[in-house]
Amino acid sequence: MASVERAKHPPDAKVAAWLAARTGMPLDQVERSLDEGARRRAFVVCELLEAGVRGGELLELVVRLTGLDDAGARALIAAHQDAYPK
Repeated sequence: MASVERAKHPPDAKVAAWLAARTGMPLDQVERSLDEGARRRAFVVCELLEAGVRGGELLELVVRLTGLDDAGARALIAAHQDAYPK
């Protein structure tokens, strides 16, 4: 399996600050949690690609397993599919 790289874009600072304020969690903990979520979603995509899942089935599984919307799932798949040729 290709390595699952850290998110290319760090969590939005405004979103992290808002979450920290609303939850009472320290900002650094919120940022770590958001980063961990991004890495887990990337892992799901990489595992499915490695298993040979493609097309509509891949999109459906990524949406269902990650909670991303269709556009977010497509972007995540596009970011990782080149590492797993057909």
